[in-house]
Amino acid sequence: MISPLTAYNLEKLLLTILCTFYGLAILFYCPPKVKFKQKLKLVGFALHLLAFLAHLFLLYIRVVSTGRAPFTGVYESLIFLSVSITFVFLASFWRNGAFGFGRGAAFASWVVIFSAFMLRIFAPHTLTAPRYLPPVLNSIYFVLHVIPAFLAYGCFTMGFFAAITSLGTEVELKAKRRSLAEFYLWPGMILFTVSLGLGSAYSRLAWGQWWIPDLKFTFSLVTWVIFLLALLLRHGKGQGRKGFPWLVIAGFALMVFTFLGTNKGLHDFF
Repeated sequence: MISPLTAYNLEKLLLTILCTFYGLAILFYCPPKVKFKQKLKLVGFALHLLAFLAHLFLLYIRVVSTGRAPFTGVYESLIFLSVSITFVFLASFWRNGAFGFGRGAAFASWVVIFSAFMLRIFAPHTLTAPRYLPPVLNSIYFVLHVIPAFLAYGCFTMGFFAAITSLGTEVELKAKRRSLAEFYLWPGMILFTVSLGLGSAYSRLAWGQWWIPDLKFTFSLVTWVIFLLALLLRHGKGQGRKGFPWLVIAGFALMVFTFLGTNKGLHDFF
């Protein structure tokens, strides 16, 4: 088994590699207007896949060296969120029109992993070094609650790209991209609903209540409602249907705020 110190020292190199791979993938996904443009995009996809594999190895050494799931602290959460976005894209690139959002997925993963890299370099070691879970987090419900939440975040991120690019485009392309946004929202909502349900079960075991008026609990529920409204209005008529992409964008903004801005109270361990 790799020692925690060895794994921790190796992480900086792996983060550098990840930032490089994701950055190169973005460049190749956005080639100039040349005859072999599609081939360059395939190179970008290959780099994206290599970044994903390196990302999995980074998570692997973190798990092996600590003996726990990598969700403790903002640093580990950023690493897992970044790989979740890439996973959702790679699992869905076959969908008609989804491959074109590879640059968005690579950019989002790069931004998140670069933020983790900056924490690794400039933040105190107490924020990035491996640490053990407090007793309240030593529960299978905690792990099962967090994993679908991060995967849902990945789905919502891809849905955001599809929704925001549907604004101001031609009618046929607009419908195609809104359909793609809906395609990402459905699994995202299912995963997020599972996460909220398991979070309530975990709260019942840890604190004796199914629901606690905690900031992250509250804003997670608000985010869920916004995305639910978006799905309900997707096939509506008139202004309701036109509001679909804006609700997806608003839900994504709330998701980002919930992830970064509500780590207080019962969730201050993040």
